[in-house]
Amino acid sequence: MPPPKRRRRGSRYAVLGMLSMGLKTGYAMKKHVEGNLGHYWSESYGQIYPILRQLVDEGLATCTEERRKGKPMRNLYSITPSGRKELREWLAMPPEPQPQRSEILLKLSLGNRVSSETCQKLIRDYRQQCEQDLAYLDDIASALRGPGAQHRDQPYWLMTLHHGRAIREAELAWCGQTLAHLRRLATQKKQWKKEGGASDG
Repeated sequence: MPPPKRRRRGSRYAVLGMLSMGLKTGYAMKKHVEGNLGHYWSESYGQIYPILRQLVDEGLATCTEERRKGKPMRNLYSITPSGRKELREWLAMPPEPQPQRSEILLKLSLGNRVSSETCQKLIRDYRQQCEQDLAYLDDIASALRGPGAQHRDQPYWLMTLHHGRAIREAELAWCGQTLAHLRRLATQKKQWKKEGGASDG
C-alpha cells in the first residue's frame, strides 16, 4: 500500500532539503536522517531513490554518474535552481496537521481491562524509553557541538533537538503523574472489593 499523500509530500521536500545541503547520494541522505533527524523524521531507501528519480524527471535535480576505480559506479545528485525555488516555497507554507498516533495512550485508555500492575509496567517501560531518547538526543547535541562539527544549519538542527528534549521531559513528568494516579486507583479498587463493589470489567 502506498504511503499517504501527506507523507509522500513531506518525503519529497525532505529529499529536496538534503540536496540543498549538498548531500549527493541516497546513502548519504539515509545516514543523515538516521544520525540527525531520527528523533522526528524517517526515510527508507525505498522512499529516497524513487523521489530522487522523480525530482530529476521534473527538472528539480540533476544526476551524474561517477566512475570509481575498483568500485561500482554511483549516481550523484544535485539540486537545480528550480528545485531550490520549490523548496523555498514549501518552507514558507504552514505545516500540514499531522494526526497523532500513540500506542501507549491507546493501551492506557483501555487500561481498565487489565491489572493496575500491568498498566504501571507499561508506564515504567515508557518512562525508560523516554530516558533513553533523552540520552540519544544529548549524544546528537554533543556531536553537533563537537570540534569540526560546525555547519551553517547547526543552530536550526539544535532547535529541533531542543524541541525533542522538551517533549521527552514533559513525557517523563507525565509518567510520574500517571504512575501516582494508577497507584491511587489500585488502592481504591482494593477498597471497593473489600466493600463488595463490582470487579474490573
